[in-house]
Amino acid sequence: MTETVNSTDVAERACDFLMGVLDRMGITADIDVNESDEKIVLEIQTSDPEVVIGRKGQVVDALQHLVSKVVYRERSGEKGKPIIVDAGGYRDKHVQRLEALAQRMSEKALASKQIVELSPMSAHDRRIVHMAIANIDGVSSRSEGEGDDRHILVVPDGLDAK
Repeated sequence: MTETVNSTDVAERACDFLMGVLDRMGITADIDVNESDEKIVLEIQTSDPEVVIGRKGQVVDALQHLVSKVVYRERSGEKGKPIIVDAGGYRDKHVQRLEALAQRMSEKALASKQIVELSPMSAHDRRIVHMAIANIDGVSSRSEGEGDDRHILVVPDGLDAK
């Protein structure tokens, strides 16, 4: 017998768990829950969002991973909607930084007529950069490398990345 879990219950469990973790970290915060058909966003409101975000978003990414694992652990094999943990608008700002990077590196590739190699980044970040470059005329992008060394090449039209 399978039990369907109400998404409001999921959001409430996620919020309760996250609040408990933040308490244990000594962080005083409120959490705004914004739920849509696609995702559940837990926006942490605190006087010091940098502590919650961490270096290069590592803390907020870890919190997001923990919350998802704990909330969905009983539902093996069943996928719920993604739970996004954010603080200080970090997620939107990060996407904007990646899109700006894609624009700058595309301009550099076009001006130099050379392939531009970006630093390694996560699969999620690479996807954002690839999508941004796809909207820029005169360049394309592809990933190269393995594991933690996987990175993007920005290729001016007419050049082969190989």
